[in-house]
Amino acid sequence: MDHVNSPPPRFHLIFTIGHEVVGFGSLAPMPNPRDIQVSLFVAEGFEGQGIGSWIVNVLEWYAFHVFGFDNCYYQHAVGNMASGNVAKKNGFRFSHTFKEKTKAWKEIGYWVSYKKSRPKGLPPGTIDTKTTSNWDGITFPWKCLI
Repeated sequence: MDHVNSPPPRFHLIFTIGHEVVGFGSLAPMPNPRDIQVSLFVAEGFEGQGIGSWIVNVLEWYAFHVFGFDNCYYQHAVGNMASGNVAKKNGFRFSHTFKEKTKAWKEIGYWVSYKKSRPKGLPPGTIDTKTTSNWDGITFPWKCLI
């Protein structure tokens, strides 16, 4: 398989409770095409209610079960301790720190990266098979309710 020349995956979800948007999440490409990053945002006023974990769980399920990535990363700015707690609470383990050019107001440029590896025994995902036919009849394993 030629993963190097494959286009980087983009996958975005909006999370709602009723008609109110409470967060969004995406799977973002990493330098290694077998890895993916979980990115999320929880709307103001909804922090501390389990929404971050909900978003991480859903995106992680897609990353491993549908797409077939080998590793899923969760990264956050050093000062965002609440985000680090979401990573740890969801079974991600410390991987490394890195510095990146600041892009947003109040950002200091230092980041922490956490990693979770693909569970053993899962069938190949779409990045291996280039098809979704092996997922016919597979449904999301739980209701997305908080």
